[in-house]
Amino acid sequence: MSDPRSTLLPNFRSDDPYAWLAPVDPSYVLPQDWLDSPVPEKNAMKVLNPYDVASNERMAAYMGPPFMDPDYGLLSMAERKLIGVVVSSINACVTCLIIHGHALGELIGDHGRARRIAINYRTVELSPQERAIADYCVKLTQTPSEMEQADLQRLRDTGISDHKIYYIVEMAALFNMTNRLTAGYGMRPDEEFMREIEPASGA
Repeated sequence: MSDPRSTLLPNFRSDDPYAWLAPVDPSYVLPQDWLDSPVPEKNAMKVLNPYDVASNERMAAYMGPPFMDPDYGLLSMAERKLIGVVVSSINACVTCLIIHGHALGELIGDHGRARRIAINYRTVELSPQERAIADYCVKLTQTPSEMEQADLQRLRDTGISDHKIYYIVEMAALFNMTNRLTAGYGMRPDEEFMREIEPASGA
């Protein structure tokens, strides 16, 4: 006999909120450019944006290029998502792991490998540069007070330029910030996005 209190059943439907803060303007509608964007947290942003619309617009203008513009900086989109899943794994940011882990799988054409990277990149074959980037971002995330010049040299030793290191640091810092915003606000991905990335029936 099944436990009526169990949530681990196929027919259970969660009513977890998209964000933990109370909506201040239930009639608020996201701007069209937000609705047209690939951001998979639109329901959470509909709750959070009205708290400070101008501030959120400024943040989106700043963070949009590093996260979404392929021509930004010197990191490929796959390298940016690698940083994202490594940092998000250390911070146990479930929402960011789901979103950026899926994006990494799309970019490298292998969702299974992307999931393994997200769980523990040390068990997955990476190039020397990719491994150095991941190791650097772990240390910056876990123990920023212990960063030293030698950490940059380990990146240089794999052939990474100082110019590229600039963007590695920036991406790791941005993902740490978004992890904390996501965790603090209790944001979760849109149900529509989750349905999109569900395995095909019978797969």
